[in-house]
Amino acid sequence: MRNSTLTILLAATLTTTVLSGCSLGAKEAMVAEAEVKTVEAAPVSKQAIQRTLVVSGTLEPVEETLISFEIGGRITGLSKEQGDAVRAGEVLGKLEDQDYQLQVQRAQTGVAQAEAGLAKVNSGAREQEIKQAQLLVEKAQLNADKAQDDLKKIEELYQHGAVAKDTWENATLRVEIALKDLETAQNSLALTQEGARKEDIDQTQSLYQQQIVQKQQAELTLKKTTLVSSSTGTVIAKLVNEGQLVSGGTPVYRVGNVNQLKVILPVPDREISLWQIGAEVTIKLYDQERKGKVSKIYPSTNAGTGTVGVEVLVDNSDRKWLVGQVVTGSYEMKGKEGLFVPVASVIRTGGDKPYVFIVEGDKAVKTEVVIGQLVDGKLEILSGLQEGQMVVSKGADRLFDEDAIEVRAGGEQK
Repeated sequence: MRNSTLTILLAATLTTTVLSGCSLGAKEAMVAEAEVKTVEAAPVSKQAIQRTLVVSGTLEPVEETLISFEIGGRITGLSKEQGDAVRAGEVLGKLEDQDYQLQVQRAQTGVAQAEAGLAKVNSGAREQEIKQAQLLVEKAQLNADKAQDDLKKIEELYQHGAVAKDTWENATLRVEIALKDLETAQNSLALTQEGARKEDIDQTQSLYQQQIVQKQQAELTLKKTTLVSSSTGTVIAKLVNEGQLVSGGTPVYRVGNVNQLKVILPVPDREISLWQIGAEVTIKLYDQERKGKVSKIYPSTNAGTGTVGVEVLVDNSDRKWLVGQVVTGSYEMKGKEGLFVPVASVIRTGGDKPYVFIVEGDKAVKTEVVIGQLVDGKLEILSGLQEGQMVVSKGADRLFDEDAIEVRAGGEQK
């Protein structure tokens, strides 16, 4: 009986202890639930999306010319080296010119011969030539007269049967030949007295003009054995050496104006709409900075990189920056406006959607959001919030939906 009584007392004691423990736990939970958490808040603000794009490129001369011989040959002299100043019209080099000298001499000889022929046809026949032609006519006339006299005598004898028929026929043939010779001599005399025909004069004149043109071409080709600069600037590169055999058009010097340089910056095509002609770009070479201006935006993308070339001009009047050096260009890009909140306001755990806590009175209301890009330490909010709403900026990681909060400006969290 005593044991039963002890058992009942022990059970009652345990029951009382458990009930007391449950009562204490519930009380602590209620206290925890009612705890007010101190946080900091920040407004949802609208601002322009602004960031700095930094890209690199290579310095180039704004104006650049490749200078070359127009004809081929072996180089006998070059007067400039890399870095030398060059003036337009200045002699920069020379080719062997012996062959071209001979071509000029042959052309001069051809002109002289053509000129002599032209003078001959223009002046007509000489007096001695006319007299000789007259003598030939007189001689042909005498031969014709004699042949006719002989034929008369032979005809009389032939009619009386004193000579054979062959003799008469031969005499008749001699008369015909003599008369043709006379006609030929008379025509020759007439041509000699008249001079050259118009067609002959025109042909000789044309030949003379052709020789003149050939002479001019030969002289021009000879002149091209001297290399003359077509522009003023600085020798950026010397591309050949003396003694080298080159063909016409082979670049000899690369000359450019280095008082102003350009750099072509490769800008991603998705951001090219934010660039404008005339905009300022900071160009940096090591620890040196200069301001440049956008002068040109190329109209097409690079097929290999998907970028668009932006040409920026930069002053180099002190010539301390060199062609070929790699520089960086920094450009402040201002885009459309968006809603932004501090990065610490946005919570994202595991695969859950990102969310923030909106301050509504003395409570923190959990609200899902869609985020955009990170700009200057703030996250863009694409949806879920409105401008002017207050969100928890510090202490959000300790909150649950509908938690009681107290907002303070600045300071440490409790």
